[in-house]
Amino acid sequence: MASHQGPPDLASILATLAGLAPQGQQQQNQPIIYSQQSSHFEQPQQAWTPIIQEAPHIPRSTTPTEPPPQKPGVDPSTIIEWSAGLRCVMKSVARNENITNDIRRMMKVQREHEEQWWNGREMLIEKQKARKEGQKKLDDVLKAVGGAVTGFASNHSDDHYKELQTFDMKVYKAQLMMVKEMTAKLRSLGVPFFGTRSELVRLAGKEENASNGTPEQKIGNGMIGEVELIDLQRRMLVILEDLCSD
Repeated sequence: MASHQGPPDLASILATLAGLAPQGQQQQNQPIIYSQQSSHFEQPQQAWTPIIQEAPHIPRSTTPTEPPPQKPGVDPSTIIEWSAGLRCVMKSVARNENITNDIRRMMKVQREHEEQWWNGREMLIEKQKARKEGQKKLDDVLKAVGGAVTGFASNHSDDHYKELQTFDMKVYKAQLMMVKEMTAKLRSLGVPFFGTRSELVRLAGKEENASNGTPEQKIGNGMIGEVELIDLQRRMLVILEDLCSD
């Protein structure tokens, strides 16, 4: 009988598969549903896992792997040579707007004080002239009426001179105070020659005992004379005025 059977037609194959479908579908659906559920639960773990692993690397990459800080520059308080001081001030002042503004304010205050002192001295001189003229007129009136002229007029010149000297001394003391404050400010800003270490400065009285030589030779000994230091300060002030002029 097998030899008389032909190949199964399509309808018979579909009927056979239809009979097997419930069992096969039940067996296949369970792992499929499980795999879908497991994929939904596993995806958040995969999404959060890189964050948990990468977070500790942020501080590690910034702290240990940072390049070592650059070698600090020369301490301005140890500079006693002009070329080194000039290089230092060009790097610090010329490139720092805050320092430049501070020096501008100092220069402005200095000009205001100098103008105030000058105007005050001129006003005092004018008062003395007016006082002298008034006394002269009074003496002329007394002479005209035959009155006695007091000897106070002859002492006016000496009194005016002493009065002017007193004023100049007050201005001088105020200048010293201003210079002291400006020197302290320039030292805090790191300007060379205004905060030089005392052990590097040879006092004026001791310079006479030192060997005679050029300023560079004296600097070569590791010290600088007080006179030379003052000269370097004046030269540095000229540079600062050029750098910070409005």
